[in-house]
Amino acid sequence: MRCVEVQGVGLAAVAERAVPERRPGWVLIDVLACGLCGTDRHILRGEYPSRMPLVLGHEFGGRVREADPGSRWHAGDLVSVDPNISCGACSHCTAGRVALCPERYALGVDIDGGLSEVVAVPESQLYAASGINPLHLAFVEPLACCLRGMDLSSLRGGESVAVIGGGVMGQLVVQLAALAGASRITLITRQESRRELAETLGATDTCSPDEADRDLSRTYDVVFECAGVLETVAQSLRLARRGGSVILLGIPPEGATLPISPFDLVVDELRVQGSVLNPLTQERAVAIVREGSLDLDALISRRLTLDEVGDVLASQPGAGDIKYVVEPAARPLAP
Repeated sequence: MRCVEVQGVGLAAVAERAVPERRPGWVLIDVLACGLCGTDRHILRGEYPSRMPLVLGHEFGGRVREADPGSRWHAGDLVSVDPNISCGACSHCTAGRVALCPERYALGVDIDGGLSEVVAVPESQLYAASGINPLHLAFVEPLACCLRGMDLSSLRGGESVAVIGGGVMGQLVVQLAALAGASRITLITRQESRRELAETLGATDTCSPDEADRDLSRTYDVVFECAGVLETVAQSLRLARRGGSVILLGIPPEGATLPISPFDLVVDELRVQGSVLNPLTQERAVAIVREGSLDLDALISRRLTLDEVGDVLASQPGAGDIKYVVEPAARPLAP
């Protein structure tokens, strides 16, 4: 089988490997769609903790190729994969804080992931995805992460919301905020094409970061930071009103630091909340994708083969591009 393997910092290439051997309790998946994520670029650049060599890809799904006899999963089942595997027994897991499990590891980060024609996955990480466009399987994991941020924001309807960053996370949050009944949704990004797209997806208005700093300081009930850039993290604190909330969804490079004013946090009673991964939200994300309440096709900028991935990861996203979806199992696979 073919896969995209990171062999060292800055070194990603298509490799030929044997189809993984299936362990008891694990399932083999023919991967139909895998999204490229900013975290993949961070891993390739050595900016995110990982191990190498590694097959990238944590936003994926596909069809079951092989499962245990007697398993609930059968060959041909369409499934979404939760890449984050927790121990299930520690104090965090038993309290429902599975993203904080100290033993947690992830497909495509710590063990081989979905940028491969075939991948081995624990049965516990699968969710039935029948009725879903296979390309949309690449959106389930990032949508689940956005749902976690939405839960932490406690939106009830009527709030003013700012979304910083016009990539896939930002565009998904715009749509989720609209579904939640936010009264105002402002998408903030430098790229005009992304602002125009957001206005078709539910944003009530859009602007550039400079315009936001000039006109919108201390305006919003909730600010979602979806870019993972230090400058936009700092801006998110400036845009929240007194008593407002900031939800940090973007992931900056490990080790990056930012000066803040504790005085301002205290006297303005700002709530700053980190949101990591997709704890307990993957099944909800599958259901939302299945019901069709989000426009996902508008977010697909390019469909890629495995051979194109290395060059795409080594370069910055194209102007206005939102989501690259890789189709690893686009050709017949040998058994």
